[in-house]
Amino acid sequence: MNERFLILLLCLAAALRVFIYSAAFPFFNNIDEDLHFDLITHYSHADVPRRFDPLKDDTLNWIIPYASPEFLSSPEQFPGASFPAPLWKRSWSEIEPEIAVTRAAWSSEINFQSSQPPLYYALASEWWWIGKQIGLTGIQSLYWIRFLNALIVVMTVWLGYVTASMVALPRADLRIGVPLLLAFLPQNVFYAMNNDVLSPVCFGVLFLCVLQWLRTNAPSFLFGAFTGLAIAATCLTKMSNVPAVAVALGIVIARVVVIIRRAPRAVLIALVAIVLCAAIPIGSWMLWTKSHFGDLTGSTGKIALLGWTRKPFGDWCRHPIFRPRGLWIFWSDLIASFWRGEVSWHGLPLHWHVADGFYAISTLVFVAAAIVGLQKRAGLTAFQRKAIGSAILIFLAGVAFLALLSIQFDFGNCINPSREHPYFASGRLLSGALIPFAVVYVYGVSCLCRRINTALPLIVLGMIVVFVTTSEILLNRVVFVSEHNWFHL
Repeated sequence: MNERFLILLLCLAAALRVFIYSAAFPFFNNIDEDLHFDLITHYSHADVPRRFDPLKDDTLNWIIPYASPEFLSSPEQFPGASFPAPLWKRSWSEIEPEIAVTRAAWSSEINFQSSQPPLYYALASEWWWIGKQIGLTGIQSLYWIRFLNALIVVMTVWLGYVTASMVALPRADLRIGVPLLLAFLPQNVFYAMNNDVLSPVCFGVLFLCVLQWLRTNAPSFLFGAFTGLAIAATCLTKMSNVPAVAVALGIVIARVVVIIRRAPRAVLIALVAIVLCAAIPIGSWMLWTKSHFGDLTGSTGKIALLGWTRKPFGDWCRHPIFRPRGLWIFWSDLIASFWRGEVSWHGLPLHWHVADGFYAISTLVFVAAAIVGLQKRAGLTAFQRKAIGSAILIFLAGVAFLALLSIQFDFGNCINPSREHPYFASGRLLSGALIPFAVVYVYGVSCLCRRINTALPLIVLGMIVVFVTTSEILLNRVVFVSEHNWFHL
């Protein structure tokens, strides 16, 4: 079978998976989907938020009729131990009192995501406008916003293939294994409206630029400009991407030091292009947040709304993450949520302990195998070693950043993280490193299996994909019966 045709099939499978699960989940899930939708509503009116306000009236007009209680409530909390029929399926006279009570409850919610960078929300609002132009209304137009994620995951899979081909052109196990893993990775953040979904694409493009920097000796102005725009897009999608961007920029600077003597004029011109194309959009946004939210990232106000406080530096070392059990809790929770997401159903996380254990242990084993394989340098060119080493650094930088966030805050009365579970273990915040992670994971599988048989890595990856897909089906099958979802319109 033609390899590119196989990759197209993987892209189609990924899009179909995201479409089906996006349609199966009702609105609005527990990972702040209502807040992200509120920002999409703002941007659809060309209104960039200037403060942490309650949800807009226009947002409430969508949330109240279409929100499902199934994410955080159990059926036993309702009369007859069953969820009520959706408001949008009932008569106005029947639901008018209920709508008034619901509106009053939702109206008090403050959107602490208002300082988030604008790129995803601007894109989603334009996509929403297209849906309205083709005649979609009501809940169908809400699902249309979610279905944008199907296109995003296709771009992620294709970028994974291009990246793997650049890193390991002669090795089919890496070229096919990376897009195969990306196509079936069961991260449920892709089934909702949120800005995390765009991070793999934006940083995926930046990672390709980094790889090209590792190969070039005379970068052009256009290439420098493209690198700068990729940096800007990644930062303006989500600020949690900054650690990965910092590592990528460090790699570029290290490469510049090596090649500047060979072509000083070309390198300096490319650097100027990077600075201009990255600094202007990022700096403009930071000035906006400084002016309206009080600091360059808008995080101070958000932290205050969440009830977090910074601990004295001397208290950092008392965090349980510095003990073996605490470190394992942080790693296992973070990696499990990185693989399968954080959505709850009936008040309980959608997870399976067996699958979570596999995610944590296999990631630890294969990342370690990749590091060892890199040190042995068996069968790798100098460029391949640098490329895989860069991917390892990018992924581990994201993990270290979340560990740092875990130890420096007292989380007060916050639910997650909390004082009882003080771990910043939201795997979706690592989504920018998705493609580098896939490269490292697949290379680790190859390091352990290729010595036995050259076909074994793809066989093992195929078994992993079957396992994670089966796990996802078993976990998510419960949402298909919801009367609130797209399949019950």
